[in-house]
Amino acid sequence: MRRYNKWAGNPLGTPEDPTRCIAEVWDGWFSHQCKRKRGHGPNAEYCKQHAKKLREYDKIFNSCV
Repeated sequence: MRRYNKWAGNPLGTPEDPTRCIAEVWDGWFSHQCKRKRGHGPNAEYCKQHAKKLREYDKIFNSCV
């Protein structure tokens, strides 16, 4: 299981919510799990917005290799 917002002050972090997108979102100094619903991308684990960003990243990365 993934954990979000792990740091020295919160060593266990926050456990993954299996109904939400698995993308890690940064809010200033801390991270958290994206609050949008899953259903897109690999294994339907991402929200629509993060699945699109993942596809764009893959397109850029694969064109460089």
